[in-house]
Amino acid sequence: MIVNISSQGARVIARRHWQPHDQLVLSELIGDFHVDAEVVYCQRVENDQCAVGLKFATPVDGEWPAGGGPAGGGSLGMWPRASA
Repeated sequence: MIVNISSQGARVIARRHWQPHDQLVLSELIGDFHVDAEVVYCQRVENDQCAVGLKFATPVDGEWPAGGGPAGGGSLGMWPRASA
């Protein structure tokens, strides 16, 4: 779930623990929004979840996922980015 999102990055709630500097792809569960991102931090929160701070590889110009927007709340998936 998106907690907060901007053109430069996002704070999301995840079930998986990520390490700082992990490279991943953030994408809509339904739709074609996706962006490469780097994990800045990962903090454990309640119910075995983590708050993850992400920095986008390139700025996102207003192409927010449905329900995501600057106010947050959208549903996205996060996957490790394939190695080059």
